Amino acid sequence: MSKDKTMDIHGNFKTYIKDKRIQRIILAVLTIVLSYLIILNGAAPKKYKLALDGKSDYDITAPRDIVNTIVTEQNARKVSDAEPADMTEIRNASIEVINTTVDFIGLIEKSRKNSSKKIAESLDSDDKKYNDKVLDIQEKEAAILNKEIEKLNIILSYDQVLFFISKASEEDIQKFETVLRELVGDIMEQDVTEDNISQKVVQLQNSIIYTDLRQEIKNIALILSKYILKPNRTVNAVTTKAKKELAYEIALNAPENIVKIEKGDRILSKGDVVTKDKLKILEELNLLETSGRFDYPFAIGILVIILLISLLLILYMNNFCKKVFYNRNDLILLSLLILVTLLVARLVFEVSTLTIPIFIAAALISILLDLRLAIIVNFLLTLSISLMTNGEMKFMLLGAITGTFTAFIVSRTSYHRNSLSMGGLIIGFINVLTIVSVDLIGKYPAKTILSESIIVMVNGFISIVLTIGLLPYLETLFNIVTPIRLLELGNPNQPLLKRLLMEAPGTYHHSLMVGNLAEVGAEAVGGNSLLARVAAYFHDIGKLKRPSFFMENQMSGNPHDKMTANLSTLVITSHIHDGVEIAKKYRIPLVIRDIIIQHHGTTLVAYFYHKAKNVEKDEGVDEANFRYDGEKPSTKEAAVVMLADSVEAAVRSMPDKTEGKIEGLVRKIIKDKLDDGQLDQCNLTLKDLDNIARAFMKVFGGYFHAREEYPDIKREEKNLKPQDEVDNSEISNVKKL
Repeated sequence: MSKDKTMDIHGNFKTYIKDKRIQRIILAVLTIVLSYLIILNGAAPKKYKLALDGKSDYDITAPRDIVNTIVTEQNARKVSDAEPADMTEIRNASIEVINTTVDFIGLIEKSRKNSSKKIAESLDSDDKKYNDKVLDIQEKEAAILNKEIEKLNIILSYDQVLFFISKASEEDIQKFETVLRELVGDIMEQDVTEDNISQKVVQLQNSIIYTDLRQEIKNIALILSKYILKPNRTVNAVTTKAKKELAYEIALNAPENIVKIEKGDRILSKGDVVTKDKLKILEELNLLETSGRFDYPFAIGILVIILLISLLLILYMNNFCKKVFYNRNDLILLSLLILVTLLVARLVFEVSTLTIPIFIAAALISILLDLRLAIIVNFLLTLSISLMTNGEMKFMLLGAITGTFTAFIVSRTSYHRNSLSMGGLIIGFINVLTIVSVDLIGKYPAKTILSESIIVMVNGFISIVLTIGLLPYLETLFNIVTPIRLLELGNPNQPLLKRLLMEAPGTYHHSLMVGNLAEVGAEAVGGNSLLARVAAYFHDIGKLKRPSFFMENQMSGNPHDKMTANLSTLVITSHIHDGVEIAKKYRIPLVIRDIIIQHHGTTLVAYFYHKAKNVEKDEGVDEANFRYDGEKPSTKEAAVVMLADSVEAAVRSMPDKTEGKIEGLVRKIIKDKLDDGQLDQCNLTLKDLDNIARAFMKVFGGYFHAREEYPDIKREEKNLKPQDEVDNSEISNVKKL
């Protein structure tokens, strides 16, 4: 093979590996394979080669409590078969039927109004062909109505539809609606199933016949009844099966039938004859060696379950946690936490399943990645580890219940490490509450309840202690911003903020105000208010490179007076890229650096653009040269910081700060950003923008509240006119020009 060809292959391979989609696939496959090997190793029991009526060559003890089911199995099955089927309500079925009825009437009323409006607007009552033209309009409206009704999966004849428009009175329609809704509501309060729906249709039709509706409307209602009704109950196969299985379990657990071998008790001793009941117990415990080879069915079963669990996680993340799903670092962290949890579970479950620290994964994922992801991963890990514990109910309930509580608790207490410690005590208490309840159900002795309560209490607390210990390392290693880290970054003693205060005090105080606005704005739209506030503190750190070029830092003189508009624009717009470079130097997290580069988007530096056109009379002015070359906000937090930055600078420059004028300017700036396309890439709705404006006004209302004017102080009237295009702090920076 030639050298050039080898280099091409090597280059193609590197390009292939750098593909993010390929990286995700490789990571997923690696995680699944390692998880499978860990779980398979833990789940595979030791096998014994035994035969019925043969002698045992082993001393075999029970790895868990086991009930001899041979005596009671037949009676239990009879009880199970006698259980009636469980009916389940079809959610919203009755509401959908009522809504269809209302929609049907609504379409009729709409068509009648449209018809009346067209007749009133386009026809003269003195016209000799007035009636013909009226009928023509009504027929056209009926054709439209017929198509609309068909969308409701209701089929009526054209003449029947036309009747509603041309012949039925308002009283007829109202009476029809009242009667139909009442009769349909009565039917849907009953159990309507696929099996009896035809009977319910007949019942509805019989009720319609005995109403005092016009005969034509009765006929239509009789036809309508065939289309409106739908089942609101169904046989719930899952719950029916669960009921039968529950009845079976109850029968099996009847005291007079139970022959129980407790965990650690001897099933067979060396030399014992293998009886049918002992063989059955060993089969249920999966301790029989059916062949001398590897148990492929068992391994395949485990593999399929792991693949299904993995697929569930992938589908969930792709639909509800896209941010994590498409972030390589987050995926690596998630895989690491899953594998470590499984490995620790494999090492300790043989001592006691109650010592498995599954809560660590739930806590770390909730803090570092996403609360919803922590909940689903906790459930899936519980299922996966239960394969190693042979489905032990105590562990499954403990993992499912307390693990979920852990995710919620740490998500709300993750602002302080001390709060996390208190959360550990709460989690330990929930552990105790869960295990005591399970033991009471299982009729365990008080000694067992006490010992297990101590174990799970210590497990819960130690899990949180380990979480606190691992958190700083994982934050740094994977560049993840947690509330704790945000609070540390927002501390005024943070080196970069101290430098901003000393070198650019005007920018510092502007950033504090923007932080206040951004916090309430983000909170108003369900964003991360803490992230928005801290990001706002750092959004203008690029001004540290040339602080005197920004008005809030100028003590005397304005360097822009001696510069062309193009050069001034270049200086002003460069602060976003300067900010990113400074942030990298000070190890500011990526999510904040993204907001720095996005907080002006691609907005126009309007002041210098108009200066170039109107003052410098530059005929070759290109608007693109006067726009920021940043990125448009891609998150709620970035958009809120952009808006907060713009309105703070604009409001500060207003000569007359009345509430009405401030609100008008705030809403105008937000609208300008929207019209300019700066908010196209973030998921903010018009309702969100209104909420942001209201939140901003609460802050400005407290900041610029009215004060009594001292009689000996004369105020100077300033002839400053707010720029229509004010949209960023840099415009106010050069207000003197």
